[in-house]
Amino acid sequence: MTISTRIIATASALGLFAPAVWAEDYSAYFAESGIAGTITTLSATEDPTPSDRFALGGALFLRGIEATLQERYRVGLHDMGLGIPGLITELNPNPAPDPFTPDVIAGLFNQIGEMMDQAQDAMAPIADADTVSVTLDLNAVWFDINANGTRDTNEDLLPVMVPLFVSGWQVQDTLDGFAAAGGAPTITFDTSDVAWLQAYTHVFSGTAEMVMAFDPTDMIAQVQNNAETIATLRDGPAPMIFMSPEDETLADLITIVLGVLEQTPNSVHTRAALDDFRAVIAHNLVFWDRVRAETDNNQEFIPNSTQDSALGILFPDTIDVAWQAVLADAAKVLEGELLIPHWRTGEEVGVNLNTWLENPSALDVVGVIAGSDLAPYMERGPIATTDTLAQFDGLTGGNFALFAFTLN
Repeated sequence: MTISTRIIATASALGLFAPAVWAEDYSAYFAESGIAGTITTLSATEDPTPSDRFALGGALFLRGIEATLQERYRVGLHDMGLGIPGLITELNPNPAPDPFTPDVIAGLFNQIGEMMDQAQDAMAPIADADTVSVTLDLNAVWFDINANGTRDTNEDLLPVMVPLFVSGWQVQDTLDGFAAAGGAPTITFDTSDVAWLQAYTHVFSGTAEMVMAFDPTDMIAQVQNNAETIATLRDGPAPMIFMSPEDETLADLITIVLGVLEQTPNSVHTRAALDDFRAVIAHNLVFWDRVRAETDNNQEFIPNSTQDSALGILFPDTIDVAWQAVLADAAKVLEGELLIPHWRTGEEVGVNLNTWLENPSALDVVGVIAGSDLAPYMERGPIATTDTLAQFDGLTGGNFALFAFTLN
């Protein structure tokens, strides 16, 4: 095959000679070039359409997750057991990892935050009146976890992403369900889904801001040094921090978490997190307004009551109302209009989360349980309840986690 023939064949495989398909179906980007290559191509697109902008935003969102997985693989953090986005999915062990250094965790979340910011910027110009139509075969998406440029085993989208949405036994059940249906579905994302993705970028960036507010680097270094000292004295290897299930590792992890919480958080990051969580709710409300107005039924991601989801999940007809009730309570908690209950304050006094996020102090676990560390943030007022959460859980048949993570 000549060079020119190869170029033509590659271009045809990527859809370059089929503008109508290229404008809507972005599957070939991800299948052939991976996430990073897709970003490179879409970033170079002249005069991008709203669909191009959404596809780029989605690729940047996925790249934030991929970069985290790559960094974990690089230093051998294949099974961390922490319920934080980016640190949940179990990876194949790296046979020759680089040494773990205390700044890795902060670096992971700093990188997530930067990628989410870029994704938000890519989608910001998309307006309500714009038409977005991005068809994507989810089987085409893969994460280059070992950064070798090749799609390898356990790098498909579903095994990586499902543990971010469900937990425990539900992970394998969910994967088995998709396998029985022929794998990941093909979805046509539309203008409504832009707001959904914008909300989810803020979920991740808000989480990253909170981790950076409690920068764990110094505490990790301290615990790591102490573990190495103990290991030297007993003439044995030091345990690997964050790698379960060794008792020593669990003890080190608890020490790190408690030590990190006892630090005074960086208020710049807690205030940024507050803004991110506000944005999650704002974008989610826009999403549902757009979804209700839809009249088509084309490979929908999250449907309205007259549509079907390509995910194969049955969404209850009134799930939008129930979920927005949950978000309304969450918004009031973020603004301090509803207070968080504490066991020793009764029914008329609670903790103002907004006050703490605006001007945070260190939180000793014992002081939080006793209430003494929270006293400066306590006040009289209406108390948040779990009523809307219980109603949503009942509507979803007890699958609160699955639907909550799907709807964000």
